[in-house]
Amino acid sequence: MLTVVVRSKRDADAVKAMLRVFCEEWDIDVKTLQGARRAEDALRKLEEIVSEDRFYLLLLGREDSEMAQELDRVLPPNIAVHVVPRARVRNARIEQLAHEFDVGRSKFRLVALWEPRRKGFVFGLRQGMQLEEYEYNPAYDVFLGLGKGFGSALRRVLGADLCRNPLLVRKFGGVHDVYCGLRRAAVLEIPDEGFRPHGKILCSECVTESADEHVLLEINRPVLELYERIALSFLGRFREWADTVIVPWSGGKDSTATLLIALRAFPRKKIRVLFSDTGTEFPWTVDYVEEVSKTLGVEIHRVYAGVDKGLLEEGMPMPTHDNRWCTARKIGSVMVGVMKLSEGNTLIVTGDRDAESRRRSLRPPVRRVDSKTLIVTPIKLWSAAHVQLYILSRGLRLNPLYEKGFYRIGCYICPALRSWELFIMNSDLSVSLRLQRLPLYRRFIEHRMKMQVTGSKHDKEAQVVRGLLNICG
Repeated sequence: MLTVVVRSKRDADAVKAMLRVFCEEWDIDVKTLQGARRAEDALRKLEEIVSEDRFYLLLLGREDSEMAQELDRVLPPNIAVHVVPRARVRNARIEQLAHEFDVGRSKFRLVALWEPRRKGFVFGLRQGMQLEEYEYNPAYDVFLGLGKGFGSALRRVLGADLCRNPLLVRKFGGVHDVYCGLRRAAVLEIPDEGFRPHGKILCSECVTESADEHVLLEINRPVLELYERIALSFLGRFREWADTVIVPWSGGKDSTATLLIALRAFPRKKIRVLFSDTGTEFPWTVDYVEEVSKTLGVEIHRVYAGVDKGLLEEGMPMPTHDNRWCTARKIGSVMVGVMKLSEGNTLIVTGDRDAESRRRSLRPPVRRVDSKTLIVTPIKLWSAAHVQLYILSRGLRLNPLYEKGFYRIGCYICPALRSWELFIMNSDLSVSLRLQRLPLYRRFIEHRMKMQVTGSKHDKEAQVVRGLLNICG
């Protein structure tokens, strides 16, 4: 999936030493430019090294920054160029080199450029103009605010209309930069607590008329085809080895994109699609799984995690960040499903992405469970924007909850639901009215209200939500 390229053998030795410590199980190739110091010489060597079915990270030292700039203007989008802030790569301490490796590889998923002619965002290196005040940080993610529902929620928070399909950069502490062109148009703050996000317009004149979904797909099609080709090549390594291919599918965007790729990579007769029903799924997700499975012509193997049973019959407490017993039940149900479906060599294909958490970013793309079971992650270096557009490019709609404005989808009682999702759940009547009919929804909302700090600004928000619950019966 990924090859690192450096200038010299001594730089390669330093990178290999870092990978042995921090990425021991990643199976990353390290190649050299054989000491090339001129861009034209480096290009010739890269032509010998590079293929179209892998990502390549070119790490250079500060003394080669001029060459790096020249190369960064002409290389294809499957090669990221990153300059380590030391004269040579080998001069960096091993911990610093590991950080620079993280930053460099994050460019594949964080790249977001502006195509001025078509007025749309492009998610491939060297495919457009650089956004202002934009940085590559391994903890960030980028996604598109697609659909009228997202626009409506953003308008209610900001108090003004923004462009169609804005770009959002998810940063630290719930802060999201919102782009409507080259410049930041707004900032959105999404606290984990409370029922209402906050935000402000930074630059009203920066709000540019932007492309619709059709144009976004058109200008990103070459990039999506490239990322798909790399994912298929990665999975192709296991085509002969695997007797059974299991795809755990939640109905969320990452697992849906992974399912689409797996269906292209392996014979249908090998694939088993596994859906764990917690009993507290959003009804839109249940409908979506049914709809898409029929469209794709795949059979769903269902397992039951029993989270609703735990709450309604067993006296379990409402899940919290510190007591996520629900997650343990879901993982347990998936493991039971995997054991039932496994035959011979079993490949489990998951939708894990680096941007989801630091813990997931540290996982290698291939993990061995036992001698007959492997877990692989073909979209590890994708952004949420790549995933969104890839699903649309394959002719499927996104889960309707994304269309209503959700960033992530889990259960409707999930402790990880942030103020943004809670705001949509309680301010969008089409969502709220349907949720009211679910047996645990009111209990969940009351639980979240009690968790708010007494006397904080969230108390007023809780009162508003309580009023909505009373109005809706």
